[in-house]
Order: sequence, then C-alpha cells, then structure tokens
Amino acid sequence: MQPIAYVYADDTTHTLTDLGAAHQALCAAPQFFSETGMLLHTCQRIEWYAVAESLPPALALLGRSQMFGERSALVRLAQIAAGSRSLIPGERFIHRQVQEAGLRLLPDHPLYAVTRDALALASRAREEFGLYARTDYSDLPGLFLTGGSTTPQQLLVVGGGMLARAVAAAPPHGYHRVVMMTRGPRKLRRLVEGLGNVTVVRHPSLDKALADEPYDTVIATTNLHGEYREHVRAAITGPRSRRVLDLCCTPALTDRPDQYHHLYDPDVLGVLTDANADMASRALQARQWIAQNVEVRV
Repeated sequence: MQPIAYVYADDTTHTLTDLGAAHQALCAAPQFFSETGMLLHTCQRIEWYAVAESLPPALALLGRSQMFGERSALVRLAQIAAGSRSLIPGERFIHRQVQEAGLRLLPDHPLYAVTRDALALASRAREEFGLYARTDYSDLPGLFLTGGSTTPQQLLVVGGGMLARAVAAAPPHGYHRVVMMTRGPRKLRRLVEGLGNVTVVRHPSLDKALADEPYDTVIATTNLHGEYREHVRAAITGPRSRRVLDLCCTPALTDRPDQYHHLYDPDVLGVLTDANADMASRALQARQWIAQNVEVRV
C-alpha cells in the first residue's frame, strides 16, 4: 500500500462552533464515492485520509495538522470509532459514522481494509474497557425538556438521522406523541415503522400534525440550510412551542428565548461532563490500548 497521509481539524485545533459550521456546510454538499481518499466529518471533527498527498475536499483542513503512515492512520481511526476521542467519551454514534465514511470509498479502495480493521479494533476496545457513555446525546431531552407542570404531551423531533431516530424511539417520559419533521419523509417512514405513536411529515403538514396543541422540540439534524432553516425557526418560535433543545452543530436561533438550550451551552456541556466523568479515564486507557494492539497488514 502507498503511504497514507491524513489531515484533521478537531476540538484540539478549532472551536466547536467553527467545526460545527464546517460540518454543516459539508452536510449540504452531495455525498460522493472517492477514488482518492476518505472524508470523515462530524460535529467535532473533519478528517481526510488519502493514499497519497492530495488536497482535501474541505477548506477547513488546509494547513492543519498532518500525519503520515498506515499505522498512525489506523490507530487514529480506531480511537475515534471507539469514542475515545469524543466530546462524550464512549458515545454510541461515532462508530457508525466512521463506518459510513468508509462505505463512501470505492469497493477496491486501499483504505477500505484500513477502515474495516479500525472498526474491529474499536469494538474490541469498547468491550475491553466498558467504554459506553453514561449519558449520550439522545439522553439529553430527558434532562432538559421534562419536569414541571406544563410539559406538553407531544414532542417535535426535527431530523431523520441516527440521533433523531434514537430520540423518537425512546422519547422522555410524559411524551405520548412524537412528530418528526424532515425533508425526506418517505424514507424516514420506512425506518421508523413500528416505533409506535410517531408521525413523519414535511414542513407544510407540520401544523396539522401538531393539531394546535403545545409541544417541545428537539432539533437533531445538521441539514439546516436556506429556506428549510426558516421553516425550523418558525416551528420552534410558534405560539404553541414551549421548550427547545437544539442538538444541531450550529444554533438554529441567534436570539435565544428562555426555554432554548443548545448543545454547546455551558450548562449542557457541564451535564455531559459530570455524567460521564468516570468515562474519561476509560477513554484514555482505550486510546493507549489501541495504540499497543494495532496490527498493520503486510
């Protein structure tokens, strides 16, 4: 295999706000199968892995940290996929995100085997150290939206990805109806079939689905671009909207009402840090274990 080069921007090189904005811009771009390399982007990181030096398809990566070698790439990918380098140590979604980034490679791409080995090593590390977050992103609605005598019985979930589906599948106690708003309801209806009292709509049908009753909202999407952002803003500032938990990497609202919480607000980050305090040492142990146990194919 040719030497692997990779460049990255993460929360050690950029602010979460800057990374979130870059991630959201990449989400708006068409997904592509690459003959050159693998692009991995989440709210917390943007990384480009290639079998030869090449310009990454993300301007945020130009001039940033750069490393070489199959072993170092394999170690880093495995550490990321294990959740040992995450804002939430042991988060559940990152393994799938690395897997999906790998699936955008062409089938015979040299990096395919590296990604596969990294995912397998990450799974072993999670099991070895019990690296599973106590409180994950999908648990936050239960902490910030429930309580009090005015909790609505219906929850609006904006989005259709992994996080949105996890929230809809297990809404906090007290929410008896879930309405999911997305750009592509047909596919989402198939994915959430059998979840119970979940209604999937596009924005023109939202008011009818909410039936003029109060609701709380979880924004669990990065796809807030152009006119759609305005539809989301209208939904969360309407007269029946109560509390909002915004898990998008960039805030949907610039003017913050009292009952609006964003993922990067200090109180939200503080809850995550406190709840997962015992995971920090496990994440460090997992990173070290991965570096010691990695095997490079000859």
